[in-house]
Amino acid sequence: MDTKATSFSPGHYDELILGWFNQWNGRYDALDAFLKYSEGVYVKALPFMLVVWALWFLPSSQEERTATRERLIAVLLTTFPIIAITRALANFLPYSARPIHSEGVFVTLRAGQSRMELDGWNSMPSDHASLFIGLAVGILLVDRRFGVLALFWAVFAVSLPRIVSGFHWPSDILAGALIGGGLALVLVPLLTRFARWARIVPFFQAREALCYPLLFLATFEIAQMFHATRAVVRLITE
Repeated sequence: MDTKATSFSPGHYDELILGWFNQWNGRYDALDAFLKYSEGVYVKALPFMLVVWALWFLPSSQEERTATRERLIAVLLTTFPIIAITRALANFLPYSARPIHSEGVFVTLRAGQSRMELDGWNSMPSDHASLFIGLAVGILLVDRRFGVLALFWAVFAVSLPRIVSGFHWPSDILAGALIGGGLALVLVPLLTRFARWARIVPFFQAREALCYPLLFLATFEIAQMFHATRAVVRLITE
């Protein structure tokens, strides 16, 4: 596909906001180290899964524990349509080059950062913002305290570093956040009712030897941003 013929150009405010955030890239060693490690799953994704597992066992009463687990199952299930819809939009929307790949846009790189990373991938919308803002909103619907922390992490440890590093325009992040957060607000209550109707939690509790490995696999795949699932899909469709 000729990406130049169908390319999307960022707006003036996109460039202004990007410039302000990107100026911090490569300026401080401690910030550069955080930005570098924030690209790994241990920083950007693992905290969300730790919260999910903590909430799974946190309630003391059986009734409260069942209700919490129904909502957590809904949150995990919601991540599938979030990432699927976001990737579909990225494939079908007009191509938008990432800031580090845009001609005429000056982007400061930190030591060791390569312009070749993610080259050719559509910048709009941000799947990082959609997935992790969606997760944070879902967790917020389960537990307000952990949800606020998750939302803070999704914004400051996952989404904003993508702008600072030049991987996304601010509008990419905003679009991803609206997609992920909006889908979570709609789907988590619906899927919670489905989990209650289908009696998923009692089924889980009666078959823990089977279900806990599956739950671990689900949280592992989400933490990896469905890396293995995407590889399988590409293998099947190519």
